[in-house]
Amino acid sequence: MSMAMRDAAVSGVDPARVAIVGGGLAGLAAAAALAEAGIPAVILESRRHAGGRAASFEDPVSGGLVDACQHVAMGCCTNFLDLCVRTGLTAALRRDRTLSFIGPDGRRAECTPSRRLPAPLHLAPLLLGMRHFTLGEKVALARGMLRLARPAADAESRTALDWLRSSGQPDAVIRLFWQPVIESALGESLDLVSLAAARKVAVDAFLAHRDAADLIVPTEPLGTLFGTRLVGWLRDRGVTVRTGMSATGFDRAAGAIVAVRCGEEAVPCAAAIVAVPWRQAARLLPDVVPAADERLVGSPITAVHLWFDRDVIDVPHAVLVGRVSQWVFRGAAAGHCQVVISASRGLMDGDRERLRDTVVAELREIFPPARTAQLRAARVVTDPTAVLSVRPGVEAVRPSPGTAVANLFLAGDWTATGWPSTMEGAIRSGRAAAEAAGRALGRPVSALVADLPRNPLVRLLAGRL
Repeated sequence: MSMAMRDAAVSGVDPARVAIVGGGLAGLAAAAALAEAGIPAVILESRRHAGGRAASFEDPVSGGLVDACQHVAMGCCTNFLDLCVRTGLTAALRRDRTLSFIGPDGRRAECTPSRRLPAPLHLAPLLLGMRHFTLGEKVALARGMLRLARPAADAESRTALDWLRSSGQPDAVIRLFWQPVIESALGESLDLVSLAAARKVAVDAFLAHRDAADLIVPTEPLGTLFGTRLVGWLRDRGVTVRTGMSATGFDRAAGAIVAVRCGEEAVPCAAAIVAVPWRQAARLLPDVVPAADERLVGSPITAVHLWFDRDVIDVPHAVLVGRVSQWVFRGAAAGHCQVVISASRGLMDGDRERLRDTVVAELREIFPPARTAQLRAARVVTDPTAVLSVRPGVEAVRPSPGTAVANLFLAGDWTATGWPSTMEGAIRSGRAAAEAAGRALGRPVSALVADLPRNPLVRLLAGRL
């Protein structure tokens, strides 16, 4: 028995527990899966609060909590929804079926997929409702979406923009549909994302199932939802959550991890799951985690928070096409709204005041109540590596949960989940790592749930168009 294991036995700590480095969604999901399987776990989070990028800050006007950047899921996010069901969080989620698109001329399209028509025909009301497109452009969009469902040998090496242009998608359709939809879903610009990633969005988020495109919007601040309520659920089931604990290394014996080192303290464990961003993981484990290269990079997302003296947004959320602003969300507090801009590198040359003024001007152009409203406060929040950039070639360097060390596993939305860098991808990675850790300990863990079933009609129509 190692010294760390002997110390654990003396202190009454279960030496058979799994240590999880990182308390973001991936680490929290891994802990939940282990807890349900009866495997002891400890989360070591360097920040004061768990939740990772799903974080909140204090509203400067109301004093409540505001999410740093609006996070949403979709009906196709089966593991996110399953985790929320299992941990009692579903009451804090709102399911919206209607997507509001506001075109360059200000015309609105309230698009609601049909509950009666089978997939992919359920999208007909959505496509037909886009008033900023001509009939010919709507037909081209429908044909392009179905063609995108076909498997392509070059999907991992080709960009989505290149494929859309070569497939005959009109410029207006690319600019006013594909660009805002793909960039919002993947957090990266259309000329950089891979065709495979764009196909994932088209098929799983729109075509495959009637409920796939539903928008799942948290109605509580993420800091409360995950950092307080989910952490409370974990603690009630025996998971130890320690914040302010920065992992600095690992103790090994006979080639296996026996403890996580946090400065001078050794936290003993029978297995470890490292659920931190890729650069941090590579620094902690340079001999295990593949070093980040030009194919493993982040993409920035910017949120512009605005507080007016009255409510100015008359819809819960809307996609703004043909503008700098991409997606606007009405806040919970009176007068608050948030504009989210994905792939925001180089935006306004980093001039935050100019960006704020541009966004305010666009909102006043679109929403009449904003024209006479007084701006009380504003805050621009940019995360330079908000998501993993899903460029061509990135799948080749996204690692699986297992490593060369038998009891060491990786989690995070940057790992090989089959999904882009989203809340769903993070939760899948945590669950996959928990299952792998369970196998290594001889304690079965079954956590991952299947995707929504794909309607065979999708494959049939895609093969004919």
